[in-house]
Amino acid sequence: MSVKLVNHLDFNNLLYKHQYGFQRNKSTEHNLIQALNYIGQAFNENKYCIGVFFDLKKAFDVCSHEILLMKLERMGIRGTALEWFKSYLSDRTQFVDINGNHSSEKKIKISILQGSILGPILFLCYINDLYRVTDLFTLMFADDTFSAKSGSDLNLLVQDVNAEINKMAIWFRANKLAVNKSKTKYMIFRTRGKKVDTNVPNIVFDENERDCPFNPDFVTILERYHNNHQNSDGQAYKLLGVYLDEHLTFDAHVNHLCKKLSRSLYCIKMAKNNINPPGLRALYFALIHSHLSYCPII
Repeated sequence: MSVKLVNHLDFNNLLYKHQYGFQRNKSTEHNLIQALNYIGQAFNENKYCIGVFFDLKKAFDVCSHEILLMKLERMGIRGTALEWFKSYLSDRTQFVDINGNHSSEKKIKISILQGSILGPILFLCYINDLYRVTDLFTLMFADDTFSAKSGSDLNLLVQDVNAEINKMAIWFRANKLAVNKSKTKYMIFRTRGKKVDTNVPNIVFDENERDCPFNPDFVTILERYHNNHQNSDGQAYKLLGVYLDEHLTFDAHVNHLCKKLSRSLYCIKMAKNNINPPGLRALYFALIHSHLSYCPII
């Protein structure tokens, strides 16, 4: 069923072209290349670029079966195939086991089964239409979502980004996905010569819908990551394993990599007199090679 579902999605070109998770011939590197190309283009045109890094709470565990089946039907999965998926998702139960003592069983009406073959593909179907609700350039790796927009006037750019985030926030609520607002950050990418005034409006995550009473509890000011952040962890954002700073210098990533490799080299140095060459080679590949070979194009 997984093979048939993937073939159906590929043949009919149904998945978002900038979704890079759980697909053949796509990786984190492709995602990062697209992100850096977009930001680099803004630099070349002497523009600001605001990038928003969304963090979802337990994304796989809160997907609604009812909404998923509706989306599968929209994707052309009907008749017997849709009934099969209904059967696959229905009548599942779970319980807690503590030292052989079992709780009562409870039916599961949400979640896409992690660890299953179909789980990742079904999740891609669930989150696939997010990009349709916004004009922001949106890149996804499964639930890791990065959205960006560039512009010459920073104040107008902030207004546009806030309006687009509002659309995305409403989509998340409608699809019963919870955004971890404390871990959702943004960054104003710019060349060193471009300044950011202290009175620039904040980027906010606003879940209020139009034509509904305004609720201030639905508005959250997002934290901005920048080079002068008082917390060193807030000076660069780790996107799919690569640290990005607001000027794209990669200094934070290089420093992080050097520290990690230095610790690994110390381990090898301490072991070199006790381990034979094949063992040392294995240590190199376990501790060092993967870090050097990850996303070399970036």
